[in-house]
Amino acid sequence: MSPQAGRFLLLLVCVFCGVIGLSDALNLQDACETPDGKVGTCVYLRSCLSIRNVLLKKENMTPEDRSLVMKSKCGQEGRSVLVCCPLVRKLTGRFDAPVELPPPGECGKMQMDRIVGGEVAPIDGYPWLTRIQYYKGSNRYGFHCGGVLIHNQYVLTAAHCIEGVPSSWIVYQVRLGEFDTTTTIDCVEDDCADPVRDVPINAYVVHPDYYKQNGADYNDIALLQLSETVEFTDFIRPICLPTSEESRTVNLTGKYATVAGWGQTENSTSSTKKLHLRVPVVDNEVCADAFSSIRLEIIPTQLCAGGEKGKDSCRGDSGGPLMRYGDGRSSTKSWYLIGLVSFGLEQCGTDGVPGVYTRMSEYMDWVLDTME
Repeated sequence: MSPQAGRFLLLLVCVFCGVIGLSDALNLQDACETPDGKVGTCVYLRSCLSIRNVLLKKENMTPEDRSLVMKSKCGQEGRSVLVCCPLVRKLTGRFDAPVELPPPGECGKMQMDRIVGGEVAPIDGYPWLTRIQYYKGSNRYGFHCGGVLIHNQYVLTAAHCIEGVPSSWIVYQVRLGEFDTTTTIDCVEDDCADPVRDVPINAYVVHPDYYKQNGADYNDIALLQLSETVEFTDFIRPICLPTSEESRTVNLTGKYATVAGWGQTENSTSSTKKLHLRVPVVDNEVCADAFSSIRLEIIPTQLCAGGEKGKDSCRGDSGGPLMRYGDGRSSTKSWYLIGLVSFGLEQCGTDGVPGVYTRMSEYMDWVLDTME
């Protein structure tokens, strides 16, 4: 948002600062009801894209617009106005604004590019990792999936993290810059990270051909649009996508990739600190044989990795990234997203049974078309 737009918003906010009495005021993240009767969440005005867009009409605001803005106020936190913002929208087509992906060098960079698997990750490692928070009703919230930042306003995750959770849950916001889920400010010895950034989700698109069969997820990918533009730092940065023909067609079988996260799925949590692990990419036919006893089909839009005893993407998150360093056309070495954590055996880390991922090279056209 430009400084001029910010000042204009501040002036307009002052117009309705006194609309709510103290007895009616809600706190940040409280459940609320929007003026048109929809379920919403009490958030900072800057985080509510629909209200912000109304305010930015400036002199073109109608009396109805002004009434909507005034009735949307739900509280105050310091000098910041809180508004009741409608919860995330589900879209079936494209988003409404074209975007340009960050180039290698801006994406896929972190302070330490050395890969060490199977242990706690560096505090500033994999700055594109996100955690997805859900609103569960009755002022209850929880983190139950992961995702990956690909742009200053977009996050990729698994479709089952949207469609496979309880129907009463609503995907709410993403947390960026996390390392230790138990601390407010994350530090390792004298090295401390910036505070985490929580950004509400404005809208999402689930792949139109997503389906579940025999416990497997197919076309397991969804795109989340954030309500605010994210500023990149050492702890918050996007990963690169395999956009070039070379990166889409490279044979990954036998090569090692890295999965990272908090071991969090839609059903369980296993670590408070960010973990990472190296896993070998497995040929799809070999992978299909490993799942043949349960009549589970592995198709070309999926990628398999792991299968070493005790090592699997249980160390990552559902919807989180499988990645490789330096698989792009650019001479600038960067981390590239090659897969999204999809599914595996309930008893993960079983010898000879890989984890299954959504193969990113097969979905680049869909991602770009949906964003642009």
